[in-house]
Amino acid sequence: MEALRPLLSERSAVEQNRIEAAYEYARDAHEGVARKSGEPYITHPVAVAVLLAEMGMDSDSVIAGLLHDTVEDTTVTLEDIERHFGGDVRRIVEGETKVSKLAKVAKAQDPDRTLSDEQSENMRKLLIAMTKDIRIIIVKLADRLHNMRTLGSMSPVKQQRIARETMEIFAPLAHRLGIGQVKWELEDLSFQYLEPEAYRDLQGRLRTRQEEREEHIRSALTQMRETLGEDLELEEWVDHINVSGRSKHLWSIYTKMRNEGKALEQIFDLLAIRVILTPRPLALPAALPGEAPKPRDPKKQERAEEVREKRVCYHSLSIVHSMWTPIPGRFKDYIAVPKPNGYQSLHTTVISPSGQPVEVQIRSRRMHEVAEFGVAAHWMYKQGERLGLGDKQKEGWLQRLQQLQHEILDASDFVDAVKDDLLGGRVVVFTPRGDTRDLPSGSTPIDFAYNVHSRIGDTATGARVNGSIVPLSYKLQNGDMVEIVTVKNGTPSKGWLSFAVTRSARTKIRHHFRAEERSEALTHGHDLLERYLRKRQLPVRQLMRTKLLEDVADKLTGNRNPDDLYLALHAGKLTTGMVARTLAPQLEQERVPARPRLAPPRPVKEGQAKEGQIYVEGVLSPAKRAMCCNPIAGDQIMAYVTRGRGYTIHRIDCPNMVRLLKDEPEDRCRPASWNPSAAGLNTVELDVVGADRSGLLADVLAVLVGQKRSPIKIEAAVRGPSAHILLRLEVGGQLDLSHLADAIKLVEGVQDVLRAGNKSGRAIPAEARLR
Repeated sequence: MEALRPLLSERSAVEQNRIEAAYEYARDAHEGVARKSGEPYITHPVAVAVLLAEMGMDSDSVIAGLLHDTVEDTTVTLEDIERHFGGDVRRIVEGETKVSKLAKVAKAQDPDRTLSDEQSENMRKLLIAMTKDIRIIIVKLADRLHNMRTLGSMSPVKQQRIARETMEIFAPLAHRLGIGQVKWELEDLSFQYLEPEAYRDLQGRLRTRQEEREEHIRSALTQMRETLGEDLELEEWVDHINVSGRSKHLWSIYTKMRNEGKALEQIFDLLAIRVILTPRPLALPAALPGEAPKPRDPKKQERAEEVREKRVCYHSLSIVHSMWTPIPGRFKDYIAVPKPNGYQSLHTTVISPSGQPVEVQIRSRRMHEVAEFGVAAHWMYKQGERLGLGDKQKEGWLQRLQQLQHEILDASDFVDAVKDDLLGGRVVVFTPRGDTRDLPSGSTPIDFAYNVHSRIGDTATGARVNGSIVPLSYKLQNGDMVEIVTVKNGTPSKGWLSFAVTRSARTKIRHHFRAEERSEALTHGHDLLERYLRKRQLPVRQLMRTKLLEDVADKLTGNRNPDDLYLALHAGKLTTGMVARTLAPQLEQERVPARPRLAPPRPVKEGQAKEGQIYVEGVLSPAKRAMCCNPIAGDQIMAYVTRGRGYTIHRIDCPNMVRLLKDEPEDRCRPASWNPSAAGLNTVELDVVGADRSGLLADVLAVLVGQKRSPIKIEAAVRGPSAHILLRLEVGGQLDLSHLADAIKLVEGVQDVLRAGNKSGRAIPAEARLR
């Protein structure tokens, strides 16, 4: 408690007593328990509370830090915590402990769950809880930071697992919340365990010239303080100027070297000077003699203070550039265009008097608090008053987090979506009205359109970026002004899935096509049943009444929804004959005369079998291949008894065979298989689908030449955003065809290789492709 007590001096006596009471409560609860390192367990919650107090978090958060492990590890209950410390503390502690308990329950119910499943479920619950009270994640970050500081007592396997989870989730979360000091330390600590050799090497190389660099920075700091202190405008506008030096963090240096392919000597901002300005409060306008000063309008006062804050920063920048030569292309204005997490600062790199490049960061005191503590800055105590998280901070990515919670049910997919869509690299673009949109790096106008509204995404036909027409696959850059061109009755294209980046856009595009396919399936199932009944002269209107269909659906599908009946008919899970017999068994028997069973073609002896013959129901029989689907050796097949012409072989996924199975007597469709001794070449047609680019056809033909294949026919065409190359050639069978398709798919830009010959006009299902 001695480490925590000095940090509480500015809080009221009541708040200090509450925190003291929470410490004693936690100490008694954890009595006799030790950590892996051998220290008393109470040292951990105290360290978490110290971190929270250093951030300036409110007393409820500090108390929750002291109590965050009591419910999970001791006999203390949430009701006990609420009774002693209030509902806010209970909610934060509950958010910390509930996630792991839920994961344990899930593990007990499903023993096959993996460690990854538990971690994903844990993370999902934590992220969802965070949207209800942001302090939950801030306490969790403090908890994780202290655990990372003491990770050395864990086994190497646990060190790796915890460090990776920290690097992938918690450090990006701290960055997204703008808590810079936590983010940097979490990254460096994770780096130490994930890549120990690289960490030690970089640390050693930096240490060799550390004294020289520190001497350079001390000299630059002295000159900077003197020059800024002598400026008359700053003397009038600013109460205090803090000038300090800092070293770039190891992980930041390492990723910059790795991503940009630079040597350590080429990194300009190893050293940085930070200038923090505290603007003087604006004086009230002078009052007439005998009158009290009139207070300003609060909104005008806030606007004036914001202008003063920016003015002192830009003025200080002009002083720095007049002192030292700036390096071209090394200036970033995050005050005019803040980062998505709210970070504001001016960054410039200059040549110091010693000839060394030095980065200078200039910001106000308020900007610095947001840069260091992010959303935690909004919970700080200032003169005894707690500042709550405002509406603007609740909007944006926290709302997006809530949307993902409803859109994605699987825990692993949810965590992946958060990592990709919310915690990865970002671009900030503008709407035509000047509003900003924060998107993942690599986003396209389609991602932007769905981010604005689903209807805009669905009806998009084109885009303008900075006034110029661009393709919908264009990758947006920071600062782009994006306008989406729509048409009233527009619909999405499946081609968008090849370049849409955000999980939200891809989900909405797929949802549109699933709804469209469901509608088509319902119509198809309804039409199949209606045609069957009409063909047999049954009373359609009487039999297809909703009440009767509900009874039949309940009997055949277990659900009283006729839609399920139609979907089952469409999918081939039920036959129209089965449904008709259930609808009206007596009418079916009366109106439909029995059809004579067709005698199968006379079997031949195995010794008389010719090349290409087929086994039908286990008997080797002559048969011909259907032209509609052109089956080849290795395809799954069925035989259809054709009057007077013997057996016709279809692929099992052939639309015509699907229709025959539904509409024809069962004895006319028979199981079939290939004769293993049959050999020879089969002619097939392939549809190679790819991005429309120059040289695609030549690259595909080069694959055929490399495999010594001579195509019989070649056609090429462009349909919408895709190019289609139709190839007719001979293959030895399904295995040979698969090897050829795999080789073609390696060509740059090729998206799929499909079997042609589907005369129904509908796409061959994914599971049936290349069979």
